[in-house]
Amino acid sequence: MKVLDSINTDVYFNLAMEEYLFKNNLDTEYLLLWKNDNSIVLGKHQNIFEEINLKAVEQAGVPVARRNTGGGTVFHDTNNLNYSFITNQGDVFADYDQFLNPVIAALNEMGVPARKRRTSDIAIGEQKISGSAQTVKKGRVLHHGTLLYDSDLSLLKNLLKTTTGKITSKSVKSVRSDVTNIKKHLTDQTMSLETFKNTLLVTLFPDGVEKVSLTKQDIEAVEALVNEKYAQWEWNYGQSPKFSFEKDCTILNKKGKEIQLAVKLEIYKGCIAKCEVIVDGLVNAKLSERLTGLKYSYGEILHQLEGIGFTKENELRVDCLTDCFL
Repeated sequence: MKVLDSINTDVYFNLAMEEYLFKNNLDTEYLLLWKNDNSIVLGKHQNIFEEINLKAVEQAGVPVARRNTGGGTVFHDTNNLNYSFITNQGDVFADYDQFLNPVIAALNEMGVPARKRRTSDIAIGEQKISGSAQTVKKGRVLHHGTLLYDSDLSLLKNLLKTTTGKITSKSVKSVRSDVTNIKKHLTDQTMSLETFKNTLLVTLFPDGVEKVSLTKQDIEAVEALVNEKYAQWEWNYGQSPKFSFEKDCTILNKKGKEIQLAVKLEIYKGCIAKCEVIVDGLVNAKLSERLTGLKYSYGEILHQLEGIGFTKENELRVDCLTDCFL
C-alpha cells in the first residue's frame, strides 16, 4: 500500500482524485489523506435539498459536492481529516471492520476512547467522530471516511439544518447524530492536525510506508474530471431525486398586515417543474409562472421575485417571501 497526502484543499479536486486513483493504476493500493476547505459532501443517492439549509449554504458561498458512495451528508473543513483506502479485494463490499478497527486502535493509542458504532461510524460515547462509506468496481474497493478533528461544529449545524417545509421523496436520508471533535478527547490537547495525521500514519504502518505524489499527467486527468463532473451543478444538485415541497407561511407585508401563503412545488433534476402559490386563498398565477423552470436555488428565486409588481397595499418583503419557498 502507498500513501498519498493531498496538498489540495478543493473538494472537487479531492473527490475527482479519489475516483481517478480508484479507476486507474489498478495494481496499486492506496491510503489517501485529504482535507477540504469549507464544503458540504453528500451521498450519491441523496436529495441535497433535503439535507442542507439552502439559503445559509448559498449565502456563505460553501460548495456542495456529490460523492460516488452512499451514506449521508457531511460538512468538511480544514480541521477535518478525510481518509480513503483503495484496495483490490474482488467485486464484493469489504468488511467495514478491516478498515475501521486499525483507525480505532490508532485513536485508542493516542488516548481517545473511540469505538465502533453502527456499521460504519466511529464514536466517543454516543457522539460521532467519524462516518464512512464504500463502493466497489472491477475488483477494487474504495472505503473512505471522515475524522472530525477540530471542526467548526456550530457552522456544521447551521449549514446542515434543513427546511421547515414538507418534502416528499424517495431519496436516501441522512441519520443525524450528535458529534464531537477528536482533539478535545486527546491526552495531548495541544496536538496539531498535522501531528495527529503523522501519528496516525506511524500507528497504522509501524514498519513504514511508501509515500507518493500525483504526477503532472495525474493532475491533468483529475482536473479534467473536475470540469466534466465534480464541479458541475448537474451532478451536485441536478442529480437529486425528484421531490415535492409544501409550505404554509404567514408573513407581513410592508404595512404590517399578515399575509397567508401556501406554496406547492414539484422539483425535477434540481429545477422547479411545477409551482402553485396561493396568497390569501387565491392562486397567484404571476408568481407561479415566474418561478416555473427555475433552478431550485435561493439566489435564483430571490432574483425572480424582486420587482414582481405587487399592489402597494399588498407589497411583500422579497426576502421573507423567498423564505416561503425553502
